[in-house]
Amino acid sequence: MTQYKQLQQLVLVMTLAASFSLTDTLRAVEPAKPDASQLEFFEQHIRPVLIEKCADCHTGDADAESPLAVHSRAALIKGGDYGPAILPGNAQQSLLFQSIQRTHKALKMPPDSDEKLQPETIAHFKHWIDGGAPWPAEKSKPVTTSQKAKPQQLTTSHWGFLPRKEITPPTISNPHWSESPVDRFVYARLQKESLKPVGLASRRTLIRRATFDLTGLPPTPEQVKEFQNDPAADLTAFAKVVDRLLASRAYGERWGRHWLDVARYADTQGDVGDFPIPGAYLYRNWVIDALNADLPYDQFLKAQLAGDILAEREADPEQARQLKIATGFIALSRRFGNTRYEDQNLTIDDTIDTVGRGIMGVTLKCARCHDHKFDPMLATDYYGLYGIFESTLYPSMGASNQPSPAQLVSAEHDPDSQQRIDEYWDLLSYYQHQIRNHFRPWLKPTLEEYKEVTVKIKEAKKNGDPTNKLEQRRQKLLGSHKGKFRELMLHGLPWLKSEKARMVKEPPAEMLYAVIDGKPHHSRLHRRGNPENPGDIVPRQFINVISNSKPEIDKTESGREELADWLTAPAHPLTARVIVNRIWYHHFGQGLVKTVDNFGVLGDTPSHPQLLDYLANELIKQQWSLKALHRQIMLSRAYRLDSRDITENINHDPDNVLLWKYSRRRLDAESIRDALLFVSGELDREQGGPHPFTPWHKKGYSLNRPFHEDFPTKKRSVYLMTQRLYKHPFLGRFNGPETNETSGLRDSSHLPTQALYLMNAPLLPELAEAFGKRILQSAATEEEQIIQAYQLAFCRNPTAAELPEATQFLKYYREELKTERSDKDTDTSQTAWAGLAKVLLTSNEFFFID
Repeated sequence: MTQYKQLQQLVLVMTLAASFSLTDTLRAVEPAKPDASQLEFFEQHIRPVLIEKCADCHTGDADAESPLAVHSRAALIKGGDYGPAILPGNAQQSLLFQSIQRTHKALKMPPDSDEKLQPETIAHFKHWIDGGAPWPAEKSKPVTTSQKAKPQQLTTSHWGFLPRKEITPPTISNPHWSESPVDRFVYARLQKESLKPVGLASRRTLIRRATFDLTGLPPTPEQVKEFQNDPAADLTAFAKVVDRLLASRAYGERWGRHWLDVARYADTQGDVGDFPIPGAYLYRNWVIDALNADLPYDQFLKAQLAGDILAEREADPEQARQLKIATGFIALSRRFGNTRYEDQNLTIDDTIDTVGRGIMGVTLKCARCHDHKFDPMLATDYYGLYGIFESTLYPSMGASNQPSPAQLVSAEHDPDSQQRIDEYWDLLSYYQHQIRNHFRPWLKPTLEEYKEVTVKIKEAKKNGDPTNKLEQRRQKLLGSHKGKFRELMLHGLPWLKSEKARMVKEPPAEMLYAVIDGKPHHSRLHRRGNPENPGDIVPRQFINVISNSKPEIDKTESGREELADWLTAPAHPLTARVIVNRIWYHHFGQGLVKTVDNFGVLGDTPSHPQLLDYLANELIKQQWSLKALHRQIMLSRAYRLDSRDITENINHDPDNVLLWKYSRRRLDAESIRDALLFVSGELDREQGGPHPFTPWHKKGYSLNRPFHEDFPTKKRSVYLMTQRLYKHPFLGRFNGPETNETSGLRDSSHLPTQALYLMNAPLLPELAEAFGKRILQSAATEEEQIIQAYQLAFCRNPTAAELPEATQFLKYYREELKTERSDKDTDTSQTAWAGLAKVLLTSNEFFFID
C-alpha cells in the first residue's frame, strides 16, 4: 500500500471517528427520561426565553431569516449555518451558549446589545445544556396554544385537578396496623407489594426524631429520661411528648422556617443593589406566631393574600395591624432592575409563581408566554391572576436609581394616615432627587443663571429699578426641568439636606412593608410574555379548569380577597392536598407526592393517593388545624418505625416509597446550627427582632455596590438575616433556604468540604470550648462528664467501648498539651474537652436523624 493511500485511509478513519464522536456527544448525554425537576426548570427558565427572544427569527421556515429553529431539542441539535446550536452536556462548546454569552466571534444573540440576556438567564442556559438539555415530549397537549383571550371551559382527567373523594380507610387484619387510619392505608399498600415492615423504634430514637421534627432542636437529657421512664404504654407516652412539643414556641420557629421557604422569605429585595428591608422581620415573626397559635390554615392563607382588605373590617387596631403585616407574603416578592417599578411584571410573575407552586402546587408561570404546554391552564388564567396583582400596590425600599422608599403601608387603623404617608414619601423622594442630582453638568447652567438673576433682582430693587422681566425669568428658571429643582434654587443644598434629615426623624406614622389595593383594573395579555407587546384585555379571574363559573370580583377591590376565598374553599382540589403533602414531606423526608411543588402532569403521581385525599379531607374536618394534622401523622405506626434495613425490601423498594421503615435523614442547615448552639449552652432562645441595617437615607446600593452583610447572632437560625444575592456563610454550605423563588424541597448533600468548613470555621471552636466548659461543670467525675456529653450530643449513654475510648482521648490530649506547653502547672482539662467536643459535634450521629 502506497504512503498516499495509507494517508487517505488515515484521514477517512479520523473523519469517521470525529463523526461518530460528535454523534455520541449529541446523543450520549440525552436523558432517557428527564425527571420532573429538570422539565420544570426548562419550562420556567428556558422555554420562555426561547419564545420571547428567539422564536420570531428562528422559526425554521423556508423564508425565515435563519435556517436555525428553536422549537425543539432536535432542531437545536440540527442547528443552522454554523452547525449544531447545542451540544448536550457541554455548554461551553455550544454555539447557543457562546452566542448569548457574546463570546463567539460572529454570533451575538440577541443581536441588539441593549437586549443582551441577564447573567442569571445565561447561567440558567448553561445549567440546562450541561444537564443534557432535557426537553419535554409534547405528545398530548391538554389545551391549545392560542393566545386569544376568548373564554373556553377546560376539562381534564389529571388527578391533581379532580375533586377529592370521601375515602374510607381499608380494613386491616393486623391489629398493630389497625389503630390509626394512616396505618391502614400504609399497611394495605405494603401487603399488596408483599413487603414486611420493620419493628418500632426505641423510645430514645423516637423522642430525638420527634423533637427535631417539631422544634428543630434535640431533646434535653432530662426529657429523654422522662420519656424512657414513663410507665404508660408506648403510644400514650409518645402522645404526651408530641403534645408538649406542639405547645412549645420552638414549634412555630421550626415550622415557620418551612413556610418561609415556600414564601421565598428574605430580608432584602433582590434587585441589582439588593436593598435591605428593615421591616421584613415582622412578617417572619407573624408566621411563627400564627403557627404557634394554630391559626387555621385557611385563615393563615387569607391573611397573607388579603390581610389589608380584611383589616378594614377589623375593630381591634392591633389585629388590623397584624393582618396588614401578613401581606408580607406578597410584598416580599422579588424585585428586579435598578428602578423601583420598571420591571414590575417580573415581580408580579414571582407572586403568581409563589401562589401557584407554593399554595396550589402548579407551575402557573409556565402559562406566561403561552398556554401551558402540559397542564390544563391557559395564558388567560395567568393574566386573569396578573390583573389581580397588578391592581395591588407593592412597597419598595428603593432602588439604585431611586434610593428612597415608596408605597409603604400605614400600620394605623386610620384611613387618612395612608394618604399622609404617601405624601411624605413623595416629598422625600422629590427632595432626594434634587440632592442626588445637584452636581449634574446639565443642571449647572440653570443653577448659575438662577443665581445671576436673583442677584440682579436684589440690585434692581435696591436701585429702585423695575424687576418684572427679571422676576418672569426667575419663575421660568424655577419651572425648568419640570420644576424638579425648585427648592434647590430657592433654598440651596444645605436646606434640602437639613429638611430631609428632619423628615426622616419625624415620620407621620408607623410604616409596614406590606401591600394594599391600588386602582382595580383588568390586565392585557402579554404576547410571548412581553409587556411591551400587549394583547387582548383579560378579565380578572382564577384557573379555568377549577373554577365552575366566572368569579364575582368587587369592582372597587383588586380581587385578592376573592382569590383567597377561592383557594381556601373546601372543594378546591389542590390547596388541602398540597399542604398535607408538605407536612408529610417534612416528617418522612419525601412527600406522598415527591414533587411537592408540582402536582401537574410533569409532577409525580401520589404513592398513596387515597391516603393523601383522606388526610386532606381530615384537615378540613378538623377546621384546617395543622397541629391536629401533625398529631395524626406522628402517632401513626408508620412514623414510629425503626430505620434499620431489610435486604429484601431494599431490593423491591430502595427509596422506601412504600414506608416499610423510617428513612434516615441528615439534619437541615438550621437544625445543624441550632443544635450546635443548643448543646453547647450558647443558644439565645429569645425571639428575633429587627436587624441592625444602616438607615436607608445614610447608604445607597447599586449593581457595583450591592448590599452584603452578615450580622452575627446566637439566636435561632430562623432569625438570621437572609439575603437574596448572597448565601449565608453557614447555612449556604448545608443546603440552606432558597430565597429567590418559592421552594418546598431542599437538597441534602454530604460533602467533605462541609466537614472541613466546620472544623476550620470560627463557630465550631467557639462552641466546642463552650460545650467542654459546660460538661466540666456538669458533674464531679470524668466518667459522669463523658456520660453527660453523650447524652447532650446523642441523647444516649456511651457504649461500653466508647467510654474507655473517650477517657483515653482526654488523657492523651492532656499529656500532649503538657508536653507542648512550658508551664507544667497549666490546667489542660478545658482544652482537652474542647477537643473531644469537636469529635462529638462533627460526627455522623450528631448530624443524622434515625
